[in-house]
Amino acid sequence: MIYRQFIQTLIFGLILISALIQPSFAAIEIVAKVNGQPITNYDLAQRVNFLTAVTNIKRNESNRQRIETDALQMLIDEKLKLAAAQEIDPNIASRSLAIARNLIDSSFQQNDKNGFEVLRALKLDTASIQQKFVTDVAWASFIQAKFRNKLSDVDVKIDAELARMLEDATKPQIRVSELVLVPEPSRPLQDTLKLANEIFSAVSEGANFNAIAQQYSVAGSAQNGGRLGWLSTSQLPQNISDELAKIDVGAVTPPIQQDGAILLFQKNGERKNGKADPNQDRIWLTRAFLPLAAAAANADRLEAAARLERDTAGISNCPDLLKLHDSYGSRMQGRLDNIIVGSLAPQMLTLVNELQPGVASAPLSFSEGIAVFMLCKREKAKIDLPSRADVERAIVDKLFGSLGERYLLRLRRAASIERR
Repeated sequence: MIYRQFIQTLIFGLILISALIQPSFAAIEIVAKVNGQPITNYDLAQRVNFLTAVTNIKRNESNRQRIETDALQMLIDEKLKLAAAQEIDPNIASRSLAIARNLIDSSFQQNDKNGFEVLRALKLDTASIQQKFVTDVAWASFIQAKFRNKLSDVDVKIDAELARMLEDATKPQIRVSELVLVPEPSRPLQDTLKLANEIFSAVSEGANFNAIAQQYSVAGSAQNGGRLGWLSTSQLPQNISDELAKIDVGAVTPPIQQDGAILLFQKNGERKNGKADPNQDRIWLTRAFLPLAAAAANADRLEAAARLERDTAGISNCPDLLKLHDSYGSRMQGRLDNIIVGSLAPQMLTLVNELQPGVASAPLSFSEGIAVFMLCKREKAKIDLPSRADVERAIVDKLFGSLGERYLLRLRRAASIERR
């Protein structure tokens, strides 16, 4: 009897445990297979959470399905990319791990927290995210290895690009980031346009454009967050240049449809006169400051200005002007070194642009006293061209971005893809 009760209790307990844990097992379902490799609803949920966290695109009833569809397509493509890369190098995933971890760190670190700590704080599965970055790195290596012959004349391209940059150094320049969207098998053009408008709204409300580009853009610049750096405005198509001219630094253009793709650009900086902009010159000044009480009468100020003119009449160099400044006992700094011209207030900017080295300015009145200024040195803004390695990287990204997208289309067509 006791034995029978024990068995019944044991069976009941097992049934109870089974009932308690069954939902956990039942919750894991296969939502797609790529050449027999499964993608689970857990994988999908993690990718959706990651996309919404880093892009700040708010999920709602109108876009929830599309975000999930985008996330699933990304997971499918990653299976195809990694499998293709492993066919030519079975160890490519492990070799890509260190680079992927560094990318995660540099992409998401904030304040004193590294990238992984930030992601964990957002309750994201860092292993899943790491796998995504490993695939991105492996795919980039695979495409470069497969199409390396396309860059047989890379040195000629680099020389031509550096020559063009030098020629454009004094022309208007703009620093931009790009995000390129194309219709996907499960996201037609109209839905892609909706996504572009959501991205536009999210960035306008403070979302990080570069983080979104890293996840969604199909351009070769995506791995670098879409950053293109400084470009001459003449390099851009006229319609894009016109759109960028309408917005402020930090803003994003509305979606632009072009050649079957949808483009967004963020303006990150602007140089009206290129890298040789005089406002980027550096100057070294000396001043002689004769202090006065804040309530000094106009007559006192005129007398102080006349004294400064007499005292500086025979001074033609900055060291002598500094000695005069020191003799006045002013607590104001006499030397003003290494100042970027564009940082000066309008009154000072006008004065500096009229100064000649070794010649004292006319006296200027300030609330604390009267001062004269002398230009000691002016350094023209340097035209610092990017390194050959940076130029090569930009050329490679642009070329291999388009090659990679075309090769991915081939992989999709040849694959066995089941969605459930």
